[in-house]
Amino acid sequence: MLNLTLADLDRLGRSSGFRYRLPALAADLPGEQCVVQGRVEQRRLRPGMTLALSDVIAHQPFEANAESPPAFSVIVMLEGRAGARLAGQAVIGMSPGAGAMVLAEAAPMTAIHPAGQRMRSLNVSLDAPDGIDDPMISELLSTAHRTGHPRLRGWQVPGHLEHAADQLLSGSWHGAMHALLCESIGLQMLALALGAPAREASPDLRVSARDRRMLQRVMDCLEAAPAADHCLEDLARLACMSPSSLRLKFQQVYQCSVFGWLREHRLQLACEQLRQGCSVQQAAHLVGYRHATNFATAFRARYGIPPSQLR
Repeated sequence: MLNLTLADLDRLGRSSGFRYRLPALAADLPGEQCVVQGRVEQRRLRPGMTLALSDVIAHQPFEANAESPPAFSVIVMLEGRAGARLAGQAVIGMSPGAGAMVLAEAAPMTAIHPAGQRMRSLNVSLDAPDGIDDPMISELLSTAHRTGHPRLRGWQVPGHLEHAADQLLSGSWHGAMHALLCESIGLQMLALALGAPAREASPDLRVSARDRRMLQRVMDCLEAAPAADHCLEDLARLACMSPSSLRLKFQQVYQCSVFGWLREHRLQLACEQLRQGCSVQQAAHLVGYRHATNFATAFRARYGIPPSQLR
């Protein structure tokens, strides 16, 4: 079992364009402090296709950030919990038996890992279609781009795949057999994810250019006054939509609910306030929480530590 520092994680993530950071307590930790303990393996299955296997215990909350992440990623979570976020979207949670599919399209991506847990996961990533030396996989990825797969969505892992992935991570296979299992399971993950039909939008859910401008007006309002007591009806009037249309169209465009986005934005602002020396009570009130206990609960769920440790 290896002790991995922030520098070790950076080295492992470099090939996929990820840099690691400790969003909270990390700023004051020495560079050689152990962040996770366990095993991380990266295997290039074929040109343009990589499988990462991870079985670690997280001692500190950490994030992986990429300005230009892989074109497509499929994540399977077997133990623990984590989150994934693309720019402008709320966090998609991942728990045992579930995962995420990410069609990045050059959007910055963040993966979030709370502390104090064991995390076991597999991640298959693909380069851009023209970098993949397999015409079938390249065509599947191109089709996903053309047919409008959601850029980020949760994924329920089939039981047979979860069982096979669990066996692979158990460490009981070695050498050529391990390599063969890595490729077969990686291809299964890819096929099940890319082969899943994209949800078609019904006519009343199609978002016009005008709708997008109105949704941006709502986003601007939330960003300008994150602590305000917003309600869906007022925001809908601002967007010149009914509340139900706003709810559905916001979800379609940003892959999160209106108030899910606001909650994430508030917590990010609170982090900044705490780093600047605000008390927990002050930070809570500045971002719209009436009670510091509710804020502390939400903060711990998001970052894995109490907000008092960030000051």
